[in-house]
Amino acid sequence: MPACLRRRTYVVIAFVLGAAIAAPLSAADIYTGRMLTGKAPVEPATIAIRVEIQEYTTAEEVARLQEALNKPGMDAFLTAFKGMQKGVVRIMDARGWNLPIHAAQIIPTDKGTKLQCFLVREAWNQETQMIRSKDYFMVLELNLDEKGRGDGRLYQDAGIGLRPREGRLEMSRFGAPPKMIVQVRPEKKNP
Repeated sequence: MPACLRRRTYVVIAFVLGAAIAAPLSAADIYTGRMLTGKAPVEPATIAIRVEIQEYTTAEEVARLQEALNKPGMDAFLTAFKGMQKGVVRIMDARGWNLPIHAAQIIPTDKGTKLQCFLVREAWNQETQMIRSKDYFMVLELNLDEKGRGDGRLYQDAGIGLRPREGRLEMSRFGAPPKMIVQVRPEKKNP
């Protein structure tokens, strides 16, 4: 093989490998919707959100969280919880927040499924900056029909609990009223 052709082959191989390594992970499931702000007419009445799930929480991960919870204090649990990266909730307003999802699960219901995403509470808007609570979490719930369409809620101030026997997490309480999410639908994935 001539040296010129060999160099081109190496360049093409390097380019393909570089593109494969640098390519972002594709989401397993993507949902879009509109979140009601409750601030009209001063601000837009709704803002777009995008929920991207890379993978779902396993029963083994819930068991590890339970082990961390059995240790004194909350630091071990929060470290284990924050170490799990399951996706992102993108708030697509002028500020543009990306809220990491640390646990995600699908629960079958009579009319479809319920997607639950568990996040660490963040001050992503002025309203959440005013919340004073002992709870560290936010929970996003989407109620989906068989076609993946529906509505949901974002609880900005939530307590969570573990159900290790079922391999699930659950919201145990919430303090502030949730943000309503409407027009939820799945986004088609690129082949």
